[in-house]
This record gives sequence, structure tokens and C-alpha cells, in this order.
Amino acid sequence: MLLGCLLLSVWLGCGDDKSEIIRQKVAERLLDFRQKKSVECSEILLREAEQIVDSLLLTEATSAMNDSLGRLRPFRPLQPPPIPPIDSLKVHPLFDLLPPVRDTGKKG
Repeated sequence: MLLGCLLLSVWLGCGDDKSEIIRQKVAERLLDFRQKKSVECSEILLREAEQIVDSLLLTEATSAMNDSLGRLRPFRPLQPPPIPPIDSLKVHPLFDLLPPVRDTGKKG
């Protein structure tokens, strides 16, 4: 009977130790898995954020170049005021005394 109790206690004692060791190993593996997954998720998020930022910067740069005001023609400058003549004398014909030339219809 003593031998049976001893064997029973050893078997129950080892079972508790094994379950505790199993719990510790599961907890360690779970912690390692969570750390690895966290690193992977961080890298994925960083890559996606870089792509989003790059596309936003590219869109902003191209929209600045394609601005609607860039295609407008410059305004036409105002016409300068007329310059008054330097000489204020009136112009008269030089040869108003000559008679007009008649066309006789002959050639040559």
C-alpha cells in the first residue's frame, strides 16, 4: 500500500510539473510568435505608408505643374498714348501751280 501511494504521488507530482512546463513553453512560444508577427505587421504598414506618401507627393507635384493658371496667356499691355508731332506747321503741296497732265491715248 505504501508503495502504491508512493507511485501515485510521483505520478501526480510529475503530471503537475509537466503541465507547468508545457504552460511555460506555450507562453514562451506565444510571446515569440506575437513579437515576430508584430515586427512583420510593422514592416508591412511601413511599406504601405511609404507607397501612400510617395503617391501623394507625386500627385501634388504633378497637380502643381498642371495648374489651370499656367495655361493662360499673358494679358495684353495697354497701348501707349500718341506722341504729338515735333513740328506743328501744316504741310502744303509743293507743286500746286503746275497744270494736270493730260492723257492723249497714244503710246510711245
